[in-house]
Amino acid sequence: MFLVIISSIVFSACSNNTEMPKSHTKEGVAPYELTESDTYLLRSLGLEKEINIVSFKAPKTAKSLKVNVYTLQEDDTWSVIGDGQIFLGADANPDDNLEGTFAMKLKDNYAIDFNINTTAMVSYKTDTLDVDYEILASSEVYLTEFQKIEINKEIPVAIMIYNDSSSMKSFTMEDFFSPSRFEEMDLVQAVTLTFTEENT
Repeated sequence: MFLVIISSIVFSACSNNTEMPKSHTKEGVAPYELTESDTYLLRSLGLEKEINIVSFKAPKTAKSLKVNVYTLQEDDTWSVIGDGQIFLGADANPDDNLEGTFAMKLKDNYAIDFNINTTAMVSYKTDTLDVDYEILASSEVYLTEFQKIEINKEIPVAIMIYNDSSSMKSFTMEDFFSPSRFEEMDLVQAVTLTFTEENT
Protein backbone atom coordinates (compact mmCIF):
# COMPACT_ATOMS: atom_id res chain seq x y z
CA MET A 1 0.00 0.00 0.00
CA PHE A 2 1.35 3.43 -0.92
CA LEU A 3 0.49 6.67 0.82
CA VAL A 4 0.92 9.95 -1.04
CA ILE A 5 1.47 13.48 0.25
CA ILE A 6 1.43 16.35 -2.22
CA SER A 7 1.94 20.02 -1.28
CA SER A 8 2.16 23.04 -3.59
CA ILE A 9 1.41 20.62 -6.43
CA VAL A 10 -1.99 19.89 -7.93
CA PHE A 11 -2.89 16.19 -7.58
CA SER A 12 -4.55 14.88 -10.70
CA ALA A 13 -4.73 11.06 -10.71
CA CYS A 14 -3.90 7.89 -8.80
CA SER A 15 -4.36 4.32 -9.93
CA ASN A 16 -3.44 1.00 -8.32
CA ASN A 17 -3.93 -1.00 -11.52
CA THR A 18 -0.62 -0.25 -13.19
CA GLU A 19 1.99 -2.49 -14.75
CA MET A 20 5.35 -2.50 -12.98
CA PRO A 21 8.18 -1.03 -15.09
CA LYS A 22 11.33 -2.96 -15.88
CA SER A 23 13.45 -3.90 -12.86
CA HIS A 24 16.86 -2.42 -12.12
CA THR A 25 19.66 -4.90 -11.59
CA LYS A 26 21.35 -2.69 -9.00
CA GLU A 27 20.22 -0.04 -6.55
CA GLY A 28 20.31 3.50 -7.92
CA VAL A 29 18.81 6.00 -10.34
CA ALA A 30 19.51 5.98 -14.07
CA PRO A 31 18.07 7.16 -17.39
CA TYR A 32 15.26 4.83 -18.44
CA GLU A 33 16.17 2.62 -21.39
CA LEU A 34 13.31 2.80 -23.88
CA THR A 35 12.29 -0.39 -25.64
CA GLU A 36 11.30 -0.32 -29.31
CA SER A 37 7.64 -0.41 -28.30
CA ASP A 38 8.20 2.45 -25.80
CA THR A 39 9.83 4.55 -28.51
CA TYR A 40 7.09 3.73 -31.02
CA LEU A 41 4.36 4.70 -28.56
CA LEU A 42 6.00 8.01 -27.61
CA ARG A 43 6.64 8.80 -31.27
CA SER A 44 3.01 8.01 -32.12
CA LEU A 45 1.87 10.46 -29.44
CA GLY A 46 4.35 13.12 -30.52
CA LEU A 47 6.11 12.93 -27.16
CA GLU A 48 9.42 11.30 -28.06
CA LYS A 49 11.45 14.47 -27.47
CA GLU A 50 9.23 15.96 -24.78
CA ILE A 51 9.33 13.40 -21.98
CA ASN A 52 12.27 12.61 -19.73
CA ILE A 53 12.14 9.31 -17.84
CA VAL A 54 14.43 7.91 -15.15
CA SER A 55 14.20 4.54 -13.46
CA PHE A 56 15.03 3.83 -9.84
CA LYS A 57 15.59 0.96 -7.44
CA ALA A 58 15.99 2.08 -3.85
CA PRO A 59 17.80 0.30 -1.00
CA LYS A 60 15.63 -1.72 1.39
CA THR A 61 16.13 0.98 4.03
CA ALA A 62 14.37 3.56 1.84
CA LYS A 63 10.70 3.90 2.77
CA SER A 64 9.77 7.02 0.80
CA LEU A 65 10.59 8.98 -2.34
CA LYS A 66 10.39 12.75 -2.20
CA VAL A 67 10.29 15.00 -5.27
CA ASN A 68 11.36 18.64 -4.96
CA VAL A 69 10.88 21.29 -7.64
CA TYR A 70 12.95 24.45 -7.28
CA THR A 71 13.50 27.85 -8.80
CA LEU A 72 16.75 29.72 -8.24
CA GLN A 73 16.47 32.97 -6.30
CA GLU A 74 18.48 36.17 -6.84
CA ASP A 75 20.67 35.33 -3.83
CA ASP A 76 21.72 32.03 -5.48
CA THR A 77 19.63 29.85 -3.18
CA TRP A 78 17.08 27.24 -4.26
CA SER A 79 13.46 27.87 -3.35
CA VAL A 80 10.94 25.01 -3.34
CA ILE A 81 7.93 25.74 -5.56
CA GLY A 82 6.46 22.24 -5.37
CA ASP A 83 7.07 18.95 -3.64
CA GLY A 84 5.53 15.53 -3.39
CA GLN A 85 6.25 12.39 -1.43
CA ILE A 86 5.26 8.75 -1.80
CA PHE A 87 5.59 6.21 1.02
CA LEU A 88 5.70 2.43 1.16
CA GLY A 89 3.30 2.67 4.10
CA ALA A 90 3.02 0.86 7.41
CA ASP A 91 1.29 -2.13 5.80
CA ALA A 92 4.10 -2.83 3.34
CA ASN A 93 5.67 -6.28 3.30
CA PRO A 94 9.26 -6.54 4.60
CA ASP A 95 10.46 -7.46 1.12
CA ASP A 96 8.79 -4.45 -0.56
CA ASN A 97 11.05 -1.71 -1.87
CA LEU A 98 10.69 1.49 -3.88
CA GLU A 99 11.27 0.60 -7.51
CA GLY A 100 9.87 2.04 -10.72
CA THR A 101 10.07 5.08 -12.97
CA PHE A 102 9.81 8.85 -12.66
CA ALA A 103 8.72 10.78 -15.76
CA MET A 104 8.43 14.51 -16.36
CA LYS A 105 7.14 16.70 -19.16
CA LEU A 106 7.74 20.44 -19.54
CA LYS A 107 4.53 22.39 -20.20
CA ASP A 108 3.63 25.93 -21.22
CA ASN A 109 4.51 28.78 -18.87
CA TYR A 110 7.19 26.70 -17.10
CA ALA A 111 4.77 24.24 -15.51
CA ILE A 112 5.96 20.64 -15.20
CA ASP A 113 3.88 17.45 -15.29
CA PHE A 114 5.12 14.45 -13.29
CA ASN A 115 4.38 10.77 -13.04
CA ILE A 116 5.73 8.25 -10.50
CA ASN A 117 5.09 4.63 -11.44
CA THR A 118 5.78 1.97 -8.81
CA THR A 119 3.17 -0.54 -7.61
CA ALA A 120 0.86 2.45 -7.88
CA MET A 121 0.90 5.35 -10.32
CA VAL A 122 0.65 8.97 -9.23
CA SER A 123 0.45 11.97 -11.56
CA TYR A 124 0.64 15.64 -10.61
CA LYS A 125 1.87 19.02 -11.85
CA THR A 126 3.39 22.28 -10.68
CA ASP A 127 1.78 25.67 -11.12
CA THR A 128 2.69 27.91 -14.04
CA LEU A 129 5.23 30.72 -13.54
CA ASP A 130 4.80 34.32 -14.67
CA VAL A 131 7.88 36.01 -16.13
CA ASP A 132 8.05 39.65 -17.26
CA TYR A 133 10.80 39.22 -19.84
CA GLU A 134 11.22 37.48 -23.17
CA ILE A 135 13.18 34.23 -23.16
CA LEU A 136 15.64 34.13 -26.07
CA ALA A 137 17.76 31.13 -25.07
CA SER A 138 17.12 27.98 -23.09
CA SER A 139 18.88 24.77 -22.14
CA GLU A 140 17.76 21.52 -20.52
CA VAL A 141 20.13 19.24 -18.60
CA TYR A 142 18.96 15.74 -17.69
CA LEU A 143 20.42 12.80 -15.82
CA THR A 144 22.60 10.87 -18.28
CA GLU A 145 24.31 8.21 -16.16
CA PHE A 146 23.71 5.88 -13.24
CA GLN A 147 23.70 7.48 -9.79
CA LYS A 148 23.98 5.52 -6.55
CA ILE A 149 21.25 6.30 -4.03
CA GLU A 150 22.33 7.68 -0.67
CA ILE A 151 19.59 7.97 1.93
CA ASN A 152 18.49 11.59 2.54
CA LYS A 153 20.75 12.94 -0.23
CA GLU A 154 19.16 14.79 -3.13
CA ILE A 155 19.76 13.52 -6.65
CA PRO A 156 19.18 16.19 -9.33
CA VAL A 157 17.51 14.65 -12.38
CA ALA A 158 16.69 17.77 -14.42
CA ILE A 159 17.77 21.41 -14.64
CA MET A 160 16.07 23.89 -16.99
CA ILE A 161 17.85 27.18 -17.72
CA TYR A 162 16.35 30.23 -19.44
CA ASN A 163 17.91 33.56 -20.43
CA ASP A 164 16.59 36.80 -21.90
CA SER A 165 19.71 37.15 -24.07
CA SER A 166 20.91 34.88 -26.85
CA SER A 167 23.91 33.68 -24.82
CA MET A 168 23.85 30.36 -22.99
CA LYS A 169 26.60 28.59 -21.05
CA SER A 170 27.11 24.86 -20.75
CA PHE A 171 25.89 23.30 -17.49
CA THR A 172 25.98 19.90 -15.78
CA MET A 173 23.92 18.16 -13.11
CA GLU A 174 26.62 18.84 -10.52
CA ASP A 175 25.99 22.57 -10.95
CA PHE A 176 22.84 22.09 -8.86
CA PHE A 177 25.14 21.97 -5.82
CA SER A 178 26.92 25.18 -6.94
CA PRO A 179 23.98 27.45 -7.82
CA SER A 180 26.20 30.52 -8.25
CA ARG A 181 27.15 28.96 -11.62
CA PHE A 182 23.75 30.13 -12.90
CA GLU A 183 24.26 33.71 -11.75
CA GLU A 184 23.79 35.36 -15.16
CA MET A 185 20.71 33.32 -16.11
CA ASP A 186 17.22 34.78 -15.74
CA LEU A 187 15.22 31.68 -14.76
CA VAL A 188 16.49 28.33 -13.51
CA GLN A 189 14.35 25.38 -12.43
CA ALA A 190 15.55 22.09 -10.95
CA VAL A 191 13.97 18.75 -10.10
CA THR A 192 15.46 16.39 -7.51
CA LEU A 193 14.65 12.98 -6.04
CA THR A 194 15.41 12.10 -2.41
CA PHE A 195 14.99 8.67 -0.85
CA THR A 196 14.37 8.70 2.91
CA GLU A 197 13.73 6.30 5.77
CA GLU A 198 10.50 8.13 6.69
CA ASN A 199 7.43 5.92 6.49
CA THR A 200 4.68 8.28 7.66
